[in-house]
Amino acid sequence: MSHTRLFALVGVLEGERKVAQTAGHPLDPSQMLPLADVVLLVADDEPGAMVFRYSTTGETGGDTWHLTVAAAQEQLLEEYGEALAPWFRVPNDVQDPHAFVIRYAADQLNSR
Repeated sequence: MSHTRLFALVGVLEGERKVAQTAGHPLDPSQMLPLADVVLLVADDEPGAMVFRYSTTGETGGDTWHLTVAAAQEQLLEEYGEALAPWFRVPNDVQDPHAFVIRYAADQLNSR
């Protein structure tokens, strides 16, 4: 079985937050998910790729399904622009990639 587990930190966003909403249903800012500090991209033998967004405190910033890894990366570049840091692979010996990327982001971003 082939697994792809990639992650990237998200820096400070320039300009307004890009938000996808259902037409005619504006979202109250108090109901918006937290901004992501890190994104985790996971794909395996099943079709498609999942992207999970997390804050450094482990709050979820949402998740999305994409047809391919490349499509997921393109969407994230559109979503975060230059704030999206380079991609890294989650080490193969990591059992819980979600906990790993949250801890990594907290260590990297909270030490600034």
